[in-house]
Amino acid sequence: MMSLPSTVQLLTCQNPSPMTLEGTNTYLIGEPSAQDVVVVDPGPEGHTEHVRALMAAAGSRTVTQILITHRHSDHLGAAKLLSAMTGAEVRGLDPEVCLPGGEGTVLPLANQETVSAGGTEITVLHTPGHTSDSVCFWLPEPRAMLTGDTVLGRGTTMLDYPDGTLSDYLTTLDTLSRYDDAALLPAHGPAHERMGPVIDQYIQHRRERLDEVRALRDEYGELTAEELGRLLYGENPAVHPRVISKIAGAQLEHLRRAS
Repeated sequence: MMSLPSTVQLLTCQNPSPMTLEGTNTYLIGEPSAQDVVVVDPGPEGHTEHVRALMAAAGSRTVTQILITHRHSDHLGAAKLLSAMTGAEVRGLDPEVCLPGGEGTVLPLANQETVSAGGTEITVLHTPGHTSDSVCFWLPEPRAMLTGDTVLGRGTTMLDYPDGTLSDYLTTLDTLSRYDDAALLPAHGPAHERMGPVIDQYIQHRRERLDEVRALRDEYGELTAEELGRLLYGENPAVHPRVISKIAGAQLEHLRRAS
């Protein structure tokens, strides 16, 4: 198991599933001896034991901000409870996920914004694709990237099409490839000491899938998302049909944009 930087604590919520893997990874960012700490992705609603564990991990430090990588409920659901318990504001790129703290106002996250917390700095990177509001959090001092669902610790990421698009996602992967030697700290699955090889695998996977879709279109002509999904996954797939339609729809839209 990879050793985390001293400024990063990880707690995994007990919400395992095929989509969340072992569960949602919540991170606390800040020096252990600092007076304050930031929480990233507090987990789903209804897991009060996870929120209590976060409070215990924060210890005497004040939770000043709760940062959200994207709007999905397994990352955002517990934010309201944690905010109520700590007075911390909840911030994401989408204004709809934001909640005011003690001051009564809150600003959404902005691309390239720097958040200072517990003696460390966090740079916000807008990384759309999984969703339109997805962000990653770059920790320049330990050279670590919190990737949310943009890059997982195991397997590949589903794009929540049409909100998330493959065209945006490929651009995001190109952006993240510039952080080759950074540690990868995902919202699901294990951490990796080096992000570069994982990003390379993601890019290769997407390119191979697009080549497969091009070949099927050459053979069958224009296809709907449902038709493409059946050709890719068969008549009785293990993957949920809704997920297959999102995958196929994102691929077809990307090829239409590229043509």
